[in-house]
Amino acid sequence: MMEIFIPRHEKLGEGFSFKEKLDSFEHPGRRTTPHGYQSPASWISDLVALKKLIILCPFCRIKFNPGKHNYRRFYIPDVTGLTDGYVVNGKCDGCKQPTINLGGGAGFVHEAEYSKTCIDPIDARRKARARAKAMNPYLYIQQNRRRSQ
Repeated sequence: MMEIFIPRHEKLGEGFSFKEKLDSFEHPGRRTTPHGYQSPASWISDLVALKKLIILCPFCRIKFNPGKHNYRRFYIPDVTGLTDGYVVNGKCDGCKQPTINLGGGAGFVHEAEYSKTCIDPIDARRKARARAKAMNPYLYIQQNRRRSQ
């Protein structure tokens, strides 16, 4: 961890770059120093109590039960097709390692926040199938002709 010292009689924030100012707003995560250690389980419990997004690597993922805490897996459809939509990369809240180095992480969102941030894959598939079933075959062919031109 890098420590930055500020002169006593200078203005706060003066002399720092924009990136350094943004980095100062980021929470460092759970404390792992000898002076203030916090176990990964208690840190995850704190995030659950605050209904925050939880990012876990594949190793820490198996220790977390999302259903017990009213959490769901974070889902955003990937238009590139590289992932299945459930992959979330960042710093693991359990072990503080970058999840991209460990094969991709899993994100969990509280049930109350899920509809605000994610698309429900089951609902989206159900609506697409209903639209396809209700469409007249002649209209479907005409619509595809317009798209291809």
